[in-house]
Parts: sequence; structure tokens; C-alpha cells
Amino acid sequence: MLSVVLIWIYVLITTYLTGFAFLRFVTSLECMHSQKGSKGTYKKYNTHFRASFIVAGLVVNTVYAELFSIFAGVGIAANVLMVAFCVLIAVYYREELIGDFIDVSRLFVTGYAGYYYLLIFLIMAYGTSHGLMHYDSDLYHAQAIHWIEDYGVIKGLGNLHVRLAYNSASFALSALYSMSFITGQSFHVMAGFCALMLAWECLDLKDIVRRGHPIISDFARIMGIYYLFTVFDEIVAPASDYFLSTFIFYIVIRWLDMNVKHERSYVPYIMLSLLGVYAVTIKLSAAPILILAIIPIYRLLSGKNPGKSKALLISVLLAFIIAIPYFIRNLIISGWLVYPVTAINLFGVDWKIPKGIADYDAKEIKVYGRGFTDVETYGDMPLSQWLPQWFAGIHGLNKIMLILDIAAIAIYLVCLVYFFAVAINKKTEFGKKKVFNISRHSILNFADFITISTTMVVCLLFWLFTAPLIRYGEVYVCLTFAIIFGRLLISGFNLLDADGIFAKRLIAITAIIIAVWVGYKGVNVVKEDMPRFNPDYLLVQQDYGRYEADTFQISGMTFYYPVEGDRIGYDLFPSAPRNMEGEIEFRGYDIFSGFMPLKN
Repeated sequence: MLSVVLIWIYVLITTYLTGFAFLRFVTSLECMHSQKGSKGTYKKYNTHFRASFIVAGLVVNTVYAELFSIFAGVGIAANVLMVAFCVLIAVYYREELIGDFIDVSRLFVTGYAGYYYLLIFLIMAYGTSHGLMHYDSDLYHAQAIHWIEDYGVIKGLGNLHVRLAYNSASFALSALYSMSFITGQSFHVMAGFCALMLAWECLDLKDIVRRGHPIISDFARIMGIYYLFTVFDEIVAPASDYFLSTFIFYIVIRWLDMNVKHERSYVPYIMLSLLGVYAVTIKLSAAPILILAIIPIYRLLSGKNPGKSKALLISVLLAFIIAIPYFIRNLIISGWLVYPVTAINLFGVDWKIPKGIADYDAKEIKVYGRGFTDVETYGDMPLSQWLPQWFAGIHGLNKIMLILDIAAIAIYLVCLVYFFAVAINKKTEFGKKKVFNISRHSILNFADFITISTTMVVCLLFWLFTAPLIRYGEVYVCLTFAIIFGRLLISGFNLLDADGIFAKRLIAITAIIIAVWVGYKGVNVVKEDMPRFNPDYLLVQQDYGRYEADTFQISGMTFYYPVEGDRIGYDLFPSAPRNMEGEIEFRGYDIFSGFMPLKN
């Protein structure tokens, strides 16, 4: 745990500084200033939440690690260069940063808020220090990170181990902060750190009592807390699923908050859209989240401000900067621009993973997600056959949430029909349509509700018809019904007279129920953790698994493979899931030249 805490402090400092510099730069551009009033005056957007700097820094540092990996291993040199850059930022922005530090310090002096954040920090660090190592982490996550640490990217690496072609930006981020160059142990703390950011975001749920009424993001936060309890004993693993889910939760919660507050500046919407692009580089299944980008694009294309077109071009450029390193790494590792999608076949490189292997791999992912293992039998099974079997295999609360999702989609379709019917008849302006009719700032534009609901429904359906393993898409399962039913519950709450004594008592009772639920889940987490408790993990994080291995040779170089099963862990490097002799060869004379299928 101590090792996690120390690395997280380093992560907090470096991401805050790089994110601070990035957001300061973007908001300083004149084209990013928003109009104030009707007199044509413009003002600079000020970032309201310090967590935004950290999240922006995570994106910046990930892109940096990906770019660095194209040329060299992401180790001590990458960290030294990053620290040097952070020092320059700290010196340049020293007055503003000192002011921020003083403001944060006041959280511990003027109230209890600072201690709440600190408590969550320590709890999440404890959860990240040990737990259940994800099967895939010892299968290929650890090896993928090890390759990035030592070599960066190697041409045709996917030929050695096809799962290493599952390129994810999260692996580059994990390699940057693994600190393997210090102790030899590769720490895997970044999935837990992303979970920490979500936990801090969910802490704002406490404001429901002070506020006196619910807002739609409260329901997303409740599901975020549920998700954190679900994965608390697993965030020790660097699985991309945890990175993706926590970022999707963060995007949706922040987006709903801005909708409720009627944020007029398009800058925060642009930033969240860019975070959506980043989410896609973590895992391609997040692609539908980019539907949310419709809002900032519409705002930038409308109006008479000539700077908006420039803002749009800059936004597109930033999106490319985030995405291009990911696609370059894809091409180098697998020979395909988007592995295992073989429909996009633009490059005839000699290290390309054979099309037959890539197609089989894509089919295997789909079949496994549907709950089957026999690719030949179930690979082309029609929807009418696999869907009932898949649904029957879902149990417990996940099945209940899926049923709620089905009901929520039905409600959403009714809202969608109503939305377009009124829009066509032009009987009202949807920009003024409220989710509930009360005179407060906490109202939600009906068009915004349709946009966020459409995004979540499409995300859910995209997950369902590609690879519907629950852990791949639990974030969509949680959020779809939470947002749609949340709107209905808020409407019902305000029909009860939101300012009346009954509504106030209802809020108090709801707060108590949430507190009891969190306490109950917390007790269960402690009970489940007790058998796994090891005092050693209070100092050093639990390492990857270790397995018995054999070896094979390629041009005189030794590679490892497991004696049983297909997992190998981190230490035995380089490795493959099986003996690859007679299947691949070096493109040149050594490992730096890359791998290619053996020429027959």
C-alpha cells in the first residue's frame, strides 16, 4: 500500500502539472472564449474543478508515453524528461499553482471535505495494493506493459503473441508509472488511480442533502459507487476494462452536471469529447461515446462568432493528436490499422498478422463475449439462438439491471418519438423544455437529455451486438437505466412539491438509505478482504503471478512459454502462450527488427 501511495503522489503531481498547462493553454486561445451577454464581449473559460487538471494530465501523459514508445522503451528516460517538463511548468505557473495549493490546504482547515478526500485516497490505495489478479493480466497485460517498458513497440509483435496486438493506451500509461526501473518490480497502480478519480467524483453525492433536491447526475454517481464496490478487489490488475469504465462514468457524470447547470461555454464540452476520443484509444468498444461530440460540434457550427470555426479546427487537431499515436502503435504491432478488424486493409507490410488469424481472433472475441468457447460451433450462430442463451447465463443483479435497461429503452423510444413529433410540428422550442417544471438552475434541457440517453442506448446496443461480456460493458448496463429512470424519478419528486416538507423528508430518507447501503457494501468488502489480507501488501503492492515455464529459440534468442495453460506473468520475458518455433521468425537479425510469419 505504501508503494501505491508514493506512486500515486507522483502521479498526482505530474498529471496535475501537465493537465494544468494544457488546459491553461487551450483556454487562453481567443477562439475558445465564450460570449458574455448580448454586447459581443467575450470571456475566458475558467476550469472549475481541480480534478479536471488531473484527468487532462492523464490524457496528456498517456499520449506522451505512446509517442515515446514509438522510439524507445518507456522507462527512466521517459520519466526524467516528463519530470523536467513538469518542473518548467511549475516554475512558469508558480503563482497560480501556489494559490491552488493554498486553496486545497483550506479544505483541511475550514471543514471536513479534505479529510473525506484523503480517506477515499487511502481506501482506494489499499484496494489497489492487492486483490484478485485478472486472468488476462497474467495472460498478456503484464507482457504488453513489459514490452513497452523495455522496447516501446516492436514490428509484428502480435505474431509472437496475438493478444499483444490488442493495443490499449492504458498499457502505455501503466508502463510510464510502473517504476520498474527503480526496484525491478513493475507496479500496476493506474487502474486503481482511475478508480480513485471516479470515487472522488462520486463523493459529490453528499451534496444532495445540502441541495435539497436530486439532480440527474446523482443517479449516475450512485451507479458509479456500485461499480467501484464491484471491482474494488480487482483494480490491482491493469485491465483496460477498468480504465475504460471509470472514464466513461467520469464523462457522463461531468456531462450531466454541465447540462443541469446550463454551462454556456463550449470549452468543457470539447474537453469531455476529447476525453471520449481518449476512451476509444483505451478500448474500441467505447466508440459510440463520441455521439456526445454532437453537442460541441453543433455549438461551434452555429452562431456568428468567427472564432468558432477556428475552435472547431483546433478541437479536431487535438483529437487527431490523441488518436494518431494509438493507430501508429496498432500498425507497428500488428500490421493492421485497427486490429482485429481486417475490413480496413491499407498497408501491405511484411510483419502483418495473417488475415485468417486476425479474422479467427475477432470471431473468438465475439463468441467469448457471448458466453461460449467453441468458435467453430458458435461463431456464426444467429441472434435468435445466441441471445436467449446469453441472457439465461446472466445472473443476480446484472440480470435485473439488464431488464431495467430494456424497460428504459422502451421509455427512451417514447421520449424520442415525442421529441421529433414536437420538433416537426414546431410547437415548442426544445432548448427551453425542462425535465421538471420548477424555478431552479438544476433543470435539464430536454434535447440534452435525448442526446445523453441516445449515447448510452447506442453504447449499450453496440456492446450487446459485438462482445457482450458483462465486464466489458457493465458501465453501459449501469448508466442506461440510471439516467432514463433518474429523469422519471426527478419528475415525480417535483410533482410532490420540491420545496415542501414531504419532499425534504424524502431527501433525508434517501440520504440515509444511501449511507446505509454504502456502509453495508463496505462491511461486505472488509469481510471478503480478510482472507486475502497479507501485511506485506501494506508496504509493497502484490506482484503479478508466477508460473512454471519452458523455453524455445528464435535465431538463438530464448523465449518462454507456460508448461500448463497460457498464462506466464511478467518476470519470464519475452514470452508467448505456446511454443512458436516454426511459426514466426525475425524480420532481420535480432528482436529489434521485429517478427513476421515464417516464410514457407
